[in-house]
Amino acid sequence: MPSFQIDETISQLYNSIAEQYGTPSYVYHEFQLEKNLSALKNLFKNLPVNWLYAMKANDNPFLLKIISLAGFGFDTVSFEEVLLASKFTTGRKIFYTENNMTDVEMHAAIKAGITLNIGSLTRLKKFAEAAPNSECSIRIKPDIGDGHHSKVVTGNMDSKFGIRIDKIEEAVRLAKEHNVKITGIHAHIGSGIKQPQNLLNAIEKMLELALLVPDLKSVNFGGGLPIPYKLDENSFNLEEFEAITSPMLKKFLAHHPDVKFMFEPGRFIIGNAGVLLAQVNTVKDQGNKTYLGTDTGFNHLVRPVMYEAYHHIENVTRFDSKEKALYEIAGNICESGDIFASDRELAVTKENDLIAFRDTGAYGMTMASPYNRRAFPAEILIEKDGTYQQIRKRETAEEMIEDLLKKTGFTF
Repeated sequence: MPSFQIDETISQLYNSIAEQYGTPSYVYHEFQLEKNLSALKNLFKNLPVNWLYAMKANDNPFLLKIISLAGFGFDTVSFEEVLLASKFTTGRKIFYTENNMTDVEMHAAIKAGITLNIGSLTRLKKFAEAAPNSECSIRIKPDIGDGHHSKVVTGNMDSKFGIRIDKIEEAVRLAKEHNVKITGIHAHIGSGIKQPQNLLNAIEKMLELALLVPDLKSVNFGGGLPIPYKLDENSFNLEEFEAITSPMLKKFLAHHPDVKFMFEPGRFIIGNAGVLLAQVNTVKDQGNKTYLGTDTGFNHLVRPVMYEAYHHIENVTRFDSKEKALYEIAGNICESGDIFASDRELAVTKENDLIAFRDTGAYGMTMASPYNRRAFPAEILIEKDGTYQQIRKRETAEEMIEDLLKKTGFTF
């Protein structure tokens, strides 16, 4: 079920935004973002649990500032993300999980004093040789995987991520040879977890594996907390999750009182706070199907094409209409696969109507591209008092081409 209803007030807001800034535009609700942050902060209050925001979900600086001010650190997966995170917080609140990193990236992370989370023995050896007498974390492959699609399952047996369980002791020995201390272990089983029990099993397993690390200071259980995308899906039960997980953490702390725990949600924090606004440019009867052609495409929202993901779609212009019809909702990219939804029921829609793709705050803009040489969407933040501001300007067609020519160094 979507987190908030599109009523007359929000419809007017969206239409006002579309008139002022055009479409397509990503629109974020500050009140929903802060609600999500507060829900997480209220968990595990008497336990040493730290929350890190997975920046790859959405890295708009205006949103990062809100998240940082709420006391969250950052989970980063590239040195570019590290640099961005460092604008908002100190190095100790930045966790850098490498994935086939280069030596250049490693040395930059060492120089910046960032906690590096290492996922292979070969990289651990290079790190130990480059930074003796230092500390790091290691990523474990727990052989437990889950996620909303096979492409985002990361902790399973055949995953490319993490160090095998039977290699943990070898990793500890390797680090010790260079007087490097492995002070943290980490695992992430997947994104948009479908079976919460898999996350609980992974937490239990990680606490067992943590005993193999003598200099342990932290256990990072990763992210993956899901959000509901369909109308009949329930929200992830945070209270039940806390009730089951807390005794496990307390039992571990009884023997290891100085250890801290970390979780790194991204989608859960920003996903339901965002919508993608688009305009219907074409209503086309193709015989068996009626297409709604929009002014956006999978270059702006790739999840339906890449992951077969569902996003609830609403007609903002006719939000209270009872007259419905089935549509194919298509993008403007020159690809047959540029379809957002098939046989989707919407209010009977006309050209120039405004539609909203719900729950697109996560993995929308950060996965966007300029394919077909189209500009990125604008981004708008609706603040808690109902006012709004543009937090990313839309490039004009002329600006896009000038930027391409400048960056390629091409001259006529």
